[in-house]
Amino acid sequence: MRPPHVLITGGSRGIGLSIAHLFAHNAYRCTIVSRSEAPLRAAVASLPAPSSAKHAYITGDIASPTFWSSAGIGSSLPAKDEASKLDVLVNCAGVTQGSLFAATPPEQIQHIVDTNLTGVMVGTRFLLRGRYFGKGREEGSNKCIINVASLLATHGGHGAVAYAASKAGVLGFTRALASELGRQGIRVNAVVPGYVETDMTGDLDHAALSSRIPLGRLGKPEEIASAALFLAQNEYAHNCVINLDGGLSAV
Repeated sequence: MRPPHVLITGGSRGIGLSIAHLFAHNAYRCTIVSRSEAPLRAAVASLPAPSSAKHAYITGDIASPTFWSSAGIGSSLPAKDEASKLDVLVNCAGVTQGSLFAATPPEQIQHIVDTNLTGVMVGTRFLLRGRYFGKGREEGSNKCIINVASLLATHGGHGAVAYAASKAGVLGFTRALASELGRQGIRVNAVVPGYVETDMTGDLDHAALSSRIPLGRLGKPEEIASAALFLAQNEYAHNCVINLDGGLSAV
C-alpha cells in the first residue's frame, strides 16, 4: 500500500516547509514546489522519508501559465502514474507586499495576484482536470485541498492592499470550490494565519506586533502546520476555515 501523497506549493521554506516536515513525520510522501532548485534540494533532504517511497521536488513558478500544463508540472507529475496520485494539495506559495497601494506599480500588483490567487486557482484546476486526485469518494480515499490564506484577507493591512485582496480571493475560492467538490469526495479547507515567524515577517517590528496580539507573540510555522495536518486527516472537515492569529482578530 502506497503512503498518502501530499503536494505542497511554496514548500521549500517557512510555513510550507514546516507543513512538509509534519506531513513527512506522519508517513506522507511529499512533493514540494518552489521557484529555486537549491532550496528545494535542501528541503527534500531534510525530510524523513517513508519506507516505501521517496520525497520529490518540482522547480517552477506557479504564477506562470505554462507551469500548470502537461509540459510543465505534468512532465514531473505524470497523471497516469499511480504514484503521482494526490491525497492532499496544500496551496501555500505566496508573495507579500510592503508599499502603499497608490505607490505600488501595476506589474507588482499583477504579480501578487498571479502568485497568491490566480496560480492557486489555475493549479488546482489543472490537478482536478488531470485526475491527479483519482476518483475521490469512489476509491474510498481521503482527498483534501488546503489553501493557506492570511488574517489580512478579512482585516486588511496598511501597505498590503493587493496582498490582502489576493488572500481574500483565496477564501472565496475555498468556499465556492467546497460547494462543488464535496460530493466528489474531495474536501476543501483553509488556514488563516496571523503574523508568523517566517522570512515574510522578518522586516516587521516583532515587539510592536507582539504588543497588539493577545497571546503576546507571533505564531510559529509548526503551529500552522498542525492545523494543515488536522484538516488533511479529519474526514468531516469540509469548508472549514481555521483562524490562527493569537487572538489578534478579536481585538
